[in-house]
Amino acid sequence: MLRQATAHSLAGLVAAALCCATAAHAKGPALADSHASEPSAARVAPVSADADVEALKQRHEAAFLVALKEQICLLTRGCVTDEGRLLDALETCKLVETDLASRADSGNREAALVRGLIALRMAQSHSSRSLDKINAQLPGAAVVLRRRWAQETQVGERYLSIAAQQSQPQACLALAEHLSARVPQPEAQLVSHLFLCAVTGFDAQGNRAGAIDAFSKMRAALLPSDPLLVNAHVLIYRLQTPGRPWQQVEPAEAMAVRKAASP
Repeated sequence: MLRQATAHSLAGLVAAALCCATAAHAKGPALADSHASEPSAARVAPVSADADVEALKQRHEAAFLVALKEQICLLTRGCVTDEGRLLDALETCKLVETDLASRADSGNREAALVRGLIALRMAQSHSSRSLDKINAQLPGAAVVLRRRWAQETQVGERYLSIAAQQSQPQACLALAEHLSARVPQPEAQLVSHLFLCAVTGFDAQGNRAGAIDAFSKMRAALLPSDPLLVNAHVLIYRLQTPGRPWQQVEPAEAMAVRKAASP
């Protein structure tokens, strides 16, 4: 069942990547012309997260830190912990995750992004803890944690793909980095299209720093022969003014410069 679900998830990611890439290729020349004709102040500002989603994100982070501190205290000899506070924090995290998932399923791409990132963070935590349990010779606990890692990874991929289908650049970038780190790695075309989706999305928002950062990560993850690297390079550097633009110098001016420079 897990393998089937993973296959369906990757199929959805391919659809999202191709959708983003198609939009990028379709808007390429037109976007360049529009940027050239508009003043820099008129460019679209980076899209900020929905206020409710941002509040839910901060609430989850606060509750997660409380739960983490209480868990560490619970495992530390001589540390007095409040189990009620731990359970309240875990319940808050669960409620926030459920709320975010509901908003994401309703089409909120920011909620889908936050829910996917939370799931991948939890998956990473379960993975590191499973290694600790193996090192401590507790294989039963390690098996449970590995199962939880697989579940959270599947959830993260699902919700990041929902956001990527709506051209959310942060989701495209997070998903591309996540999939490029896999061993074995999935289709290279999928990863490259997701990176291109991120570069295109940041560039459309006017977030040049984000586009350059996504492009640098794209170069580090992909083979130099990947054709989409060229597309991303053209997209980023098409409007960059040279540091010393070439200018025609008249002969008389050149002679004056030469005389001034001669001893």
